[in-house]
Amino acid sequence: MIDLHTHILPGIDDGSQSPEMSLQMLRMLAQQGIDTVVATPHFSALKESPAGFLERRNQAMAQLPVEEGLPRVLPGAEVAYFMGMSHCEELPLLRIGDSDLILIEMPFGGWTDRMVEEVCALSHQRGLMPVLAHVDRYDRKDQFPRYEAALEGQVFFQYNAAAFLKAFGGSAMSSLRRGGVHFLGSDCHNTDHRAPNMGDALAKIRKRLGNEVLEELKEFANSWLFPEE
Repeated sequence: MIDLHTHILPGIDDGSQSPEMSLQMLRMLAQQGIDTVVATPHFSALKESPAGFLERRNQAMAQLPVEEGLPRVLPGAEVAYFMGMSHCEELPLLRIGDSDLILIEMPFGGWTDRMVEEVCALSHQRGLMPVLAHVDRYDRKDQFPRYEAALEGQVFFQYNAAAFLKAFGGSAMSSLRRGGVHFLGSDCHNTDHRAPNMGDALAKIRKRLGNEVLEELKEFANSWLFPEE
């Protein structure tokens, strides 16, 4: 299974603060049945250039401990939306591994038609397939439901594992059942209050919807991340 959204790289953002913590997080993910982890540290175009970010990310990747049995780690980024991103020639450098996927974090304030149009334009402008990060966190805000129909087919939706672990988790389960969830991610930041939690979410999904749903998610993710395998 693939965890598409993590902050496991040491010392690069508000996630793991040391190689030792990164090792613990990777061990936890391995125990939860995760074989591939995407490292998606925060990127903000208001703070640095893609080239500067990549230099820091490469240094952090080099600090990841090597141990048998750990998931493989793909480089990526959680790219904060910025105006003009569809015209940014360096944006493809922030895609996940060798795939065309790029994880985009939308604002938590109100969205505009222009924002949605720009994200949807990433495909034909930059040859990228945007994945909206933690879509479940927008469910109770008016902007996502308003634009959901326009986004469908133009972008993919990533849901956090935590959405399925709420008291009911009905909204997330319903979205998954109807095909509105394309990728799962733990969005883990540490080994404490934001620890990897994919295992519990997968168990709950399996119990409620059956293992076939998870197999379909895995096959879909693999087809995008490893198209030639």
